[in-house]
This record gives sequence, structure tokens and C-alpha cells, in this order.
Amino acid sequence: MLELIGVGITDRHVGRLDRLSFEVREGEVLGLVGGTGAGKTAALAVAAGQVTPRRGRVTFEGRDVSRRPGRLRAVAGLAPEVLPGPLDLSVKSWLAFWAGLDGVAGREVAQRRDAVLDLFGLAQPDATVAGLSRGTRRRLGLARLWLRAPRLLLLDGPGDGLDGDGLRRLTHAIRQVASDGRTVVLTDASPHLPVAVCDRVVCLAAGAATGEARRGAADFEGRIAAAQGWSS
Repeated sequence: MLELIGVGITDRHVGRLDRLSFEVREGEVLGLVGGTGAGKTAALAVAAGQVTPRRGRVTFEGRDVSRRPGRLRAVAGLAPEVLPGPLDLSVKSWLAFWAGLDGVAGREVAQRRDAVLDLFGLAQPDATVAGLSRGTRRRLGLARLWLRAPRLLLLDGPGDGLDGDGLRRLTHAIRQVASDGRTVVLTDASPHLPVAVCDRVVCLAAGAATGEARRGAADFEGRIAAAQGWSS
């Protein structure tokens, strides 16, 4: 579905990649794992069409889209770490605002909004976004992406700030979209979410891939923990 081939970037906002190569298939949940500065956020920025590689290629369904980021932005959705404004809106108004910018028809917003709110446990749709806790803002950012329903979901640290209930709901939501045939690429600082939902992980260090592991392999959990610095 999506492939990065020898991609290199140097971007002061998202980081550095050094001839990074990996692929993700349709319906797969892929984890990018590694420590701070490994290149995880940078890889997602390239996959989302937000950053154009200065070397290498990006292909989507076999077509080179390296210099056509709009094609990636049309099919990929990135859930960033920081919730964008305006924050003076209610939860449901904020979702409607961003759904309009994301190209979701008003009729579809009305049909899907309540289900998405319930999926992520957002029980106060009239609450003002500015007054939400960090974890609830994280849930709202994920709800925006699920409401848009892109073919490729890119999740940058989606478990950060979530409590046990939030992680349980996120795990269920990821498994649900994968079962529907959509594709997920995620990063996380903890090994727990990748271990729970990923079909395969690519280990990163200093902007390059250092190996991969597939679910079912004897060292799957150990490879994830080691890449993230959790093993002794």
C-alpha cells in the first residue's frame, strides 16, 4: 500500500531520516518503535504528505507520490500530539469544525459523530475543549481522525496521556478499523500498545530502520522493548 524507499529528510520541526525504508500493507497495523530521536515522528510526517523527502521515494499503491504530497493527504490522516484550535468551542462543535476542513460531508458528520464520541468515551459533547484534561483532549484528537475515516491512519504517540479506559478504547478502535481493511501506522513511547495491536513493527534508530519483528515471533515483545529502551 505505502512504501518509503531510501527516504532522507532533515527538518528542524519533525526530525531526521537517513535512507529510511519500510512498507505497510493494506489492512495492516504497523508499529514504528525506537527511542527519542529515532525518526518516528519524521516518518509519519512523510507518510502523511506533510514533509517532502530530499532523497528517496514514497510510493502509494505502486505509484510514486514523492513530489505529490496532495495525493497522500487525500488518503492519509495524521493524529498529532498537540490538539489544534480553536479551543473555545464545545466538543461536538470542534469535531464539526474540523470535519468540515477535513472534507467530511455534514450529513456524514451527523450520522457518525455520536458513534465516534461513544467509541472514545467522550460523554460530555457540550463541554468546552479548553477545559478538557490532557487525556480527554487526546481522545478528542483521535475521535476527529476516526470521524474523517481515512484509508491510512497515522497515530503519533496515541497512548500518551490516556488512562486504562482510554487505552482499552483505543486498542478496540484500532482493531476495528484494521478489521474493516484500513491501514494503521503508529508510534508509542511504551511497548504496551504496539505489543497489543501491531501485526508487525519496524525498529528505528537515528532515522534508519535497524530491523523488524512480526507478531507470533518468539522475540516480538522483546524486540519492541529493546528498541524503546525498556529492556535492561
